[in-house]
Amino acid sequence: MPGTRTRAGRATVSKSNRIEGAKASLSARVEPFWLNPATIKGTVAILGGASILVFPGTTLLVLRTVLGAALVVTGATDLWFHLRSRRPGNRVRDLVEGLLTVAAGLLFLVFPAETLKVIMMIIGIYLAVRGVTVTFGAIKARGAETWGLDLARGLFFIVFAGFMLALPETIFSGIIIALAAGAVVLGGVMLAYGIQHHTDDALVDVDAGSMSQIVRDWMMLQDVGDARRDEIDDGLYFEQPDRMNKLVAWWVMLLLSVAIATFGILQDSTAVVIGAMLIAPLMTPIIGTAAGAVNGWPRRVTTSLGMIAAGVGASVGLAYVIGAWAPQLIPLTTNSQVTSRVNPNIIDMGIALAAGAAGAFANVNKRVSASIAGVAIAVALVPPLGVVGLTLHAGMYGDSFGAFLLFLTNLVSIILAAMVVFALTGFAPMSRMKENANEIKRVAITVSIAALIIAIPLAFAVSSVLTNASNQSTAQKAAEIWLASTPDLELNHVVVKGHDVSILVTGPARIPPIESLEDALSESFGKPVTVEVEHIPAIVVTYSDAEGETRTEIGDG
Repeated sequence: MPGTRTRAGRATVSKSNRIEGAKASLSARVEPFWLNPATIKGTVAILGGASILVFPGTTLLVLRTVLGAALVVTGATDLWFHLRSRRPGNRVRDLVEGLLTVAAGLLFLVFPAETLKVIMMIIGIYLAVRGVTVTFGAIKARGAETWGLDLARGLFFIVFAGFMLALPETIFSGIIIALAAGAVVLGGVMLAYGIQHHTDDALVDVDAGSMSQIVRDWMMLQDVGDARRDEIDDGLYFEQPDRMNKLVAWWVMLLLSVAIATFGILQDSTAVVIGAMLIAPLMTPIIGTAAGAVNGWPRRVTTSLGMIAAGVGASVGLAYVIGAWAPQLIPLTTNSQVTSRVNPNIIDMGIALAAGAAGAFANVNKRVSASIAGVAIAVALVPPLGVVGLTLHAGMYGDSFGAFLLFLTNLVSIILAAMVVFALTGFAPMSRMKENANEIKRVAITVSIAALIIAIPLAFAVSSVLTNASNQSTAQKAAEIWLASTPDLELNHVVVKGHDVSILVTGPARIPPIESLEDALSESFGKPVTVEVEHIPAIVVTYSDAEGETRTEIGDG
């Protein structure tokens, strides 16, 4: 091939043949075509990531065990090496490091949860100190070319450190899930690369084809083309020609969708709210923000964010006015359309991430562009703003904050996911991303900081829900064991609210001592528990046709 020199199965490609070289830079013919290093590595990555996602509990246990064993083996090997070595050096320091490594591994094996928490807190403290240092350094270097990027990076470290210190176990699980999801996505890219480029010399060599190289080559080859890019831009941005008509149409549809959503909320009608989601155009500037960010278009990013801010203000204001004039047929405190949107959690962020990826892909790929309506239904944008306006008018400020937090969760998650999809699908050419690397990094880090800040209260909400669910299950089992020796008693329900456990028991027999149940629950919960048992005596009626009616009343004993 002209401009190519091959040595030991690898290829070195000249800059003039960059695109052509991307197809052959990692080339080695393998038969059959579907069995090549790229497809093998991609399949392994997909299976590994999927197994972690499917079996989270088992995976975390295995990871902790493997990490603990690895630390023990590494520390013991270092100790053996340093004890036998006669080379000059700080032997005391080396021996201490080896002993600490072994001790950390043993603690991981014996006390995995506690050790993990300590390690995560140490890392959190380090990141906090590092973030403060980078942030102050960026502030001192104001005006330098990269000071904005350094400032965003420092703030990212600080926010992430706060997250790790507040919820160490949650952030560890989140990191594992993110790595697993990333493995599935990158594995899919490698699998597609190996299958699509199996002809000629486009198969990936085992030695040369690292994951990063394959992904880089994939991104170089994925270019939607200028014509398709201009078509997408025309749909995402309110620019000439015909800019005024685009703006008028967007505002009309936004206000109408907000009105429909707000009336649907007042009526507690899911069908009406879904109809409002279908015609709501707020997704357009959000996806436009992501497209501008990944291409390094600061003017378009600013314009799109301005449209979002103006749309949010107008939506909340219109919902407030409707709430002031429309009758409340159903109280907001019991309205399911309100109550379902005032307590967002990390699951809502997951939905928005998937919806953002789907929305970006639907914009890039003509074959699935019709599914954008389904994306609008999947992620709630306009209904939370309607809830914000209604609850503000009703003076329910806590609920207003919860609904607005849900909107912010959707907004940031959609932008973040859409940026990744636009980069992988070729909407943003590799050359442009390299040229505007600093601007893209700055926007990406800023969006990531916002996502982390929003994720903190969401994670606390999920942690509270999971804790309550676990306590509920524990209390249910403890109560069943407590009543096992008294078959005449029936456990009706168990309610757990923080430290208080309420139990309803019915039946003719006397209840067992409550002290034993209280001790068992306090030990299981790891904190003192107050138990309240309500016992309702039973009345047993026995009727016989042959002997007539026999009525037996049994009290509480």
